[in-house]
Amino acid sequence: MSSEEYCSIYDIRFLMNRRISLRPTLMKTLKTVLELKKVTADVVAQRTNRPRTIESKYLSELNRMGIVAKVREGRKVYYIEAITAVKEAIAKLGPDVKVEELAHQISMPADIVRFIVEKAKAGKL
Repeated sequence: MSSEEYCSIYDIRFLMNRRISLRPTLMKTLKTVLELKKVTADVVAQRTNRPRTIESKYLSELNRMGIVAKVREGRKVYYIEAITAVKEAIAKLGPDVKVEELAHQISMPADIVRFIVEKAKAGKL
């Protein structure tokens, strides 16, 4: 299956191809991030009624999987929906930024960032 067939990094086929499976607890956290776009662990904890430390752990796990971006602004750590994070980073760093640098800035795997950038350039996001 080519990457052209996927409509998003949240497409179940894309996730399965990368061997990413989401437990219901992670799905609840991911759903909150997708709704709010840019959140801290405190905000997610308030929405899910779970302790902040648990949400912080789940958000870090989603970031390691490569489906949620992580950006530090001062002392706060923000977790951002991946497509929004890529678009914000491109706007901040300029359209000619290298994918690897972009991926580093938002703490995401370069292959996923490349996929999002290609979709954005093709106008499919």
